[in-house]
Amino acid sequence: MKTDKIKISKDGQGMDEALKMADHIAVLIRLSPKNTFHFRLLAEEMFSMLKAITGEFSADFWIEENDRNCALHLVAKSDLDYEKRHELLSVSTTGENIAPRGIMEKIREIIQAGLYHAEESFELQAQYGAGMFPYGALGMIDDGMSDAVYAWSMQKYKDEVEAERKDNDNPAAEEAWDELEKSIIANIADEIRVGVRKDSAELIVLKKFN
Repeated sequence: MKTDKIKISKDGQGMDEALKMADHIAVLIRLSPKNTFHFRLLAEEMFSMLKAITGEFSADFWIEENDRNCALHLVAKSDLDYEKRHELLSVSTTGENIAPRGIMEKIREIIQAGLYHAEESFELQAQYGAGMFPYGALGMIDDGMSDAVYAWSMQKYKDEVEAERKDNDNPAAEEAWDELEKSIIANIADEIRVGVRKDSAELIVLKKFN
């Protein structure tokens, strides 16, 4: 099952409709009250992140479900021309802004940089190297993100952060792990993927409900 796409804006337009759609899907697949709550929380976390993105953009939201395997999709495309995108990205990468705290803030920065200029957003690899890599390394060519310039996987990020903690006793890795443990979406979702293209970014949140 794949729902229709709903237009979402950062000022909240379309979000109530999208949440109602999530509630409707939960009823159709007979989720328990707890799982219904978690399903709605995943959508709310996605929209909260979307509201925090700087600049002008449009986004589509939809849900795909198969045997209680649920995928929440959010595709954002920049509405700014190249010059304005370049200017906005330059401001955001001066180092004067506060470093992001929490996994969703990191995801927001990846998406925001991708929206404004994918080539320059590769600067994020130095900052969030764990989990960001060419898409071919993922080996998942049928999930709708195969044309991504690069992709980020929360599960790979978790694995690499955990390895860094164990092997190198890295304080930064301890902090990153603490962020993951405190994150609502990281504790509910099975996986989060971000795919960045030329002037758009896709966020997919995956959850298998029993």
